[in-house]
Amino acid sequence: MTSNIFGTSGIRRVFQNYSESDLLFTPQMALDVGLALGSVLKGNGKVVIGKDIRTSALPVEYALISGIVSAGCNVWALGIVTTPTLAMSLRYLNADAGVMITASHNTPEYIGLKMWNRSGIGFSPEQEEEISRIYDQKDFVKIDWDQIGKITQINDINDKHISDITDQIMFDGSKLNVIVDPGNGSGCEIVPKLLSNYNINIMTINAQMDGRFPGRLSEPSEKNLIQISKFLKISPQEDIGIALDGDADRVIFLDETGEIVDPVRLLALMAKYFVQENKDKLSKDDLKVSTPVNSSSLVEDVLEPLGCKIIRTEVGDIKVALALQDGGFLGGETSGTYIWPKFHLGPDSIVTIAVILQMIVKTGKSLKELLKEIPQYPYYRNQFKLKNDIPFTEEINQKIIDEMKDSFDSLGKNIKNINKLDGVRFDYADGWILIRRSGTSPYLRISGESSIDINSSIEMNKIAEQKMQKLDII
Repeated sequence: MTSNIFGTSGIRRVFQNYSESDLLFTPQMALDVGLALGSVLKGNGKVVIGKDIRTSALPVEYALISGIVSAGCNVWALGIVTTPTLAMSLRYLNADAGVMITASHNTPEYIGLKMWNRSGIGFSPEQEEEISRIYDQKDFVKIDWDQIGKITQINDINDKHISDITDQIMFDGSKLNVIVDPGNGSGCEIVPKLLSNYNINIMTINAQMDGRFPGRLSEPSEKNLIQISKFLKISPQEDIGIALDGDADRVIFLDETGEIVDPVRLLALMAKYFVQENKDKLSKDDLKVSTPVNSSSLVEDVLEPLGCKIIRTEVGDIKVALALQDGGFLGGETSGTYIWPKFHLGPDSIVTIAVILQMIVKTGKSLKELLKEIPQYPYYRNQFKLKNDIPFTEEINQKIIDEMKDSFDSLGKNIKNINKLDGVRFDYADGWILIRRSGTSPYLRISGESSIDINSSIEMNKIAEQKMQKLDII
């Protein structure tokens, strides 16, 4: 039986230069994945390669490219770019596939690969399974010495990405003051350059590329954004803060008071604004927004009255994007990834930044003022290290259901629905709670929402934590 080397968001593991363990990422793995991808393309494809700023991205890049060209395919090497830029470039370069060398928001010791189709959407589970099969069985295409592929360096792809955005999203930002924290990641160049094109007054922190992430850890979480938050609180000048992760597929916004904006509230705000601005141009098929099972129910409450259909998916930008293939104008996740099908089907923080800043300029309102239109429900989430790094099977999910049912019964809460689309989500009269294994790291994630107050959500989260300890999961 073939093992699947992919998780929720590509392949992502701790780097080691050599290891016989399947749990680590080695250059040999990158070489074999390159050979597998070239084999899927039957030795005659065009592949775009980009990388983030992680120290291990360099040996992985050379090994990956070696595998791809050894399988007869040609490579366009972009160098250090953001994941959105890589996803955008595929259609522009008329490529058959793309690979981003990144571990996204993970800590510096991690590295990974994420594969993309020409539309900008990540590889489907079926495509990943085929790569895994060839990788596992070493069933590589055979290429003669004179059929080796070629490598072409592309040096101006950031300019193309920026022009794509500024041609469609136009405004004069000369009165805006923005502070940007790229987190020492691959967004250090393109984001300030984009803002300069809008004449925006820019201040940056952690804006020197460094794969060790000396300024802060890569994930733009609340605990990692204390510096930019404090600056906004004491600054009388800055209008908004923007923070990114290592490969800039995630973006988090802070309002002028330094408060971090809930990404799902922002999703609802952008969707509402888009519908109101384009209501005469949108068909019924266009009026769709996709978001995973772990995001707030405020999305339905805000957008369904406007005629929008909300499509719930598994967690992961690929699952969100797949739901938009047949129509829809926006997708988004709690992590701060947003997908704009008008541009491509990959997560694009660069487009999202332009959308938010244009909204502020056109309305004349601050982000905090704009968000008054969007409700905020008591939402709580936490994560715990797994005792054993194993996939969650149907058997494990059933044990979780049995344990949690007892808790709901003892609290006098009736379960309205159990959703097993991704982990186990329990909907009850005054809220919901979701228990799922992370697809990118060995953690259990527990999230939930209550219509009563935050303490009710925290209480249910704590109960779930105790139950998971009883099951010896965490």
